[in-house]
Amino acid sequence: MRAILAVLLLSAISINAYTQACCCTGAGANYSILPNLNKHIIGVRYTYKNYFSETHSLNPEIDGTITNQYLNSLEIFGRFNLKERLQLSVFMPVSFIRQSTSKGATDKTAGLGDMSFLLQYNLLNPLKCDGKKAKHQLRLGVGTKLPTGEFNMTPNDLFSTNLQLGTGSIDFMANAIYTFRFNSFGFNTSASYKFNTYNNKGYLFGDKAQTAMSFFYVFDVKEVQLMPNIGFNYEHQFSNKKDGRTLGFTGGDFLSTSVGFDIYYKQFAFSSSVSPAVMNKLNWNGENKNKFGVEAGVFYNFSTNSKTKQ
Repeated sequence: MRAILAVLLLSAISINAYTQACCCTGAGANYSILPNLNKHIIGVRYTYKNYFSETHSLNPEIDGTITNQYLNSLEIFGRFNLKERLQLSVFMPVSFIRQSTSKGATDKTAGLGDMSFLLQYNLLNPLKCDGKKAKHQLRLGVGTKLPTGEFNMTPNDLFSTNLQLGTGSIDFMANAIYTFRFNSFGFNTSASYKFNTYNNKGYLFGDKAQTAMSFFYVFDVKEVQLMPNIGFNYEHQFSNKKDGRTLGFTGGDFLSTSVGFDIYYKQFAFSSSVSPAVMNKLNWNGENKNKFGVEAGVFYNFSTNSKTKQ
C-alpha cells in the first residue's frame, strides 16, 4: 500500500541528561525535532494504521464491498554524525499487513519494507546554552528510498497495489525542518517532497508533498523530562501511473491531527502519539482512507568519543 512508502520526515529524538535540556532546540517523537545533534542515535518505532474503503461499482457482486486494512510496522532507526553539522539517518521497516472485506475475503503479507536513507545538514545549529534566550534550528535534507520491499502486481489487477510491502522503485526525497524554542515552549514546522520513479512492473506511485507543524511544552520532574505535543500533518498525493497512463482513481489530499507525549531520561527517550484522520479528500471514493494511527518508540543516544562537546 502507498502508506508504506517510507517518506516520513527523518530524524530521531533523545536527551542525554535533563541537565542538558537547555541546549536542546526541542524534543519530540515525530521524527522531525532533533536535539543533541552531536550524538548518535539508535532506536525502534512501532506504528499501527487502519485504512477503510467502500467499493462503488456497476457490478453487483462487488458493489458496496467494505475493505479494512491493518498495518503493523516495526521500524529500526539509526542516526549517525558524519561531521559537526552533517548527519545520516537510516530507516529499515518490517511490516505486517492484513486486509479483510465484508465479503469474507482475507489477505495477509509480511516482510521487509523499503529502506530509506536521509542526509541532513544543520544550517542553523546553536551549540551553546544561552540561558532563557530563544533558540532555533534549521535542517535541510536529501535522501533516497531503495526497493528492498516486495512488490507484486498482476496486469489485470491494479488494485493489488493496495497491499504491498514496498513500491519496487528507487525514489528520492528532499525536506526542510525548522524548530523554534523559547523557555519551555516551542514549535516545529517541516515540509518534504518525494520524487517517485517507475518500477519494473511499469507502475509509478505519484509524487507526495507533505507539510506538518507541531507545538510542544517541556517540563522536568526530578531527572525526567516530559514533553506533551500537539500538531497536524497535511499530505498531497499525486495520481499514480501505469505504463505512462495516468490513473484517475488515485491520489488526493489527507489531513490528520497528532497528540503525543514523550519521556526523556538520561540517554533514553520514549515516545508515543495518536493520529486521528480529519480529512480524506481522494480522487476516487473507493480508494483507501486513513482512519487512525498509533505510534510508540524507544531511542538511545550515545557518543563514540568521550570528549564530544555537549
